[in-house]
Amino acid sequence: MPRKSRNDWLRAALRRLARDGVDRVLVEPLAKDMGVTKGSFYWHFRDRADLLDAMLERWAEIATEAVISQAEAAGSEPLARLERLVGLATEGFDAELELALRDWARRDAAVAAALEEVDGRRMAYLRQLLRVAGFEAVDAEARAFLLYSALLGDQLLPNAHGRFRRKRVLREVFEILARPR
Repeated sequence: MPRKSRNDWLRAALRRLARDGVDRVLVEPLAKDMGVTKGSFYWHFRDRADLLDAMLERWAEIATEAVISQAEAAGSEPLARLERLVGLATEGFDAELELALRDWARRDAAVAAALEEVDGRRMAYLRQLLRVAGFEAVDAEARAFLLYSALLGDQLLPNAHGRFRRKRVLREVFEILARPR
């Protein structure tokens, strides 16, 4: 029987969360899906609650901190980093997982707090880039809010907006919001 790492368990649990919701993130079905025994799970986690906490941490890392790090690698120019961030968000955004987490947060105060922290971190980064790019505080706040809303909401809409593809529309949103008045 193949050995599974903590990361394997977290990937499988996050996939299950995205597909079926938090109530279906259960040890036995995950072990069966992964082709291992429950003992493998208990080697890496104390219990299901420990797994759920680790899932939130992993999601925050891969969906926020890793994306910010990659955007930072785009160079010193704030608008180049912002453009890279938009590209990363449109290419790698897992809408099903994001929606499942937001649904879970409606029923669990600790998850809601974690989600609020992630949203705050994402908004702070957008705000910071826009401020460094020269926008005044209120203008940067409004633009960060609109851009974040567009990035989240884009995944909920059809791939085409009239005759334009999603990627092109988001590119235009970026151009509008990154352009000084």
